[in-house]
Amino acid sequence: MTEAAAVREELRRLSTQPDEVVDLGEAALALAAYERPAARRDACRVLLAEMTAAAALRAGPQSAEAPRRAAALSMVLVHTYRFRGDERDETLDGLDLIRVIDRRRGPALTLGILYLTIARGLGWAAEPLSFPGHFLLRLEDEVGHRVILDAYDGAVLSDAAELRARLKALVGLGAELAPEHYTPLSNRAVLLRLQNGIKFRLLREGRLESALRSVEAALLFAPEHLPLWREAGMMHLRLGAVPAAIAAFEEFVARAPDSTARHRIGVLLQDLRGRPS
Repeated sequence: MTEAAAVREELRRLSTQPDEVVDLGEAALALAAYERPAARRDACRVLLAEMTAAAALRAGPQSAEAPRRAAALSMVLVHTYRFRGDERDETLDGLDLIRVIDRRRGPALTLGILYLTIARGLGWAAEPLSFPGHFLLRLEDEVGHRVILDAYDGAVLSDAAELRARLKALVGLGAELAPEHYTPLSNRAVLLRLQNGIKFRLLREGRLESALRSVEAALLFAPEHLPLWREAGMMHLRLGAVPAAIAAFEEFVARAPDSTARHRIGVLLQDLRGRPS
């Protein structure tokens, strides 16, 4: 089996795993290797292990409270290993975990995956939040104390007032905190955010074939995410690959519940099947 085929199989296996056991760090490294099979995953794993050990030393006993755990993560990633946030980088490098590790900079999303990987590697309860416009993490200790951590700069948000100020700065002065802002994101949702970011940047550059490849990578680990099948079908159609478009649309129709979208794709399928070969 070639390395590229092995990476595809690795991503495909993720689709069979319960979401809670998906290793975000390994999955993100696999997605980076999907585009560059010769990428240095082993070196990244060594560095992640080093940072995990350093965070354990910083935090102290396993019973350390959530604020101390957050401080340890921030100290290791920001101060010791010099990772820094960079939302201005519009290249694909910021969404490639291997390149982020090599360059020591990236957006909140990929940096957040590093924080989550290290925290969970230590057995700490850590989850990403459905906060709009930014990637925030929540850490919880054994006695139920919680803190919210900004992966972009390692800052700990100490109270609801600070979080509300962040929300207003991102969304608008009329925005108010709501329960959904504290809802945890699933591991697959985080990976889909990563792939969506890649797709949008590729489409903006007019690289449709590469954008389709990013959608197909997402389908390997999230085949139940219906919009991906529709997107893949539309992209194949734009590229003139009608049989591939039909196959993707058939998957959408087979998996979709009765809906207007299902009916529309069904009508499109009838038209495509009726076209001369």
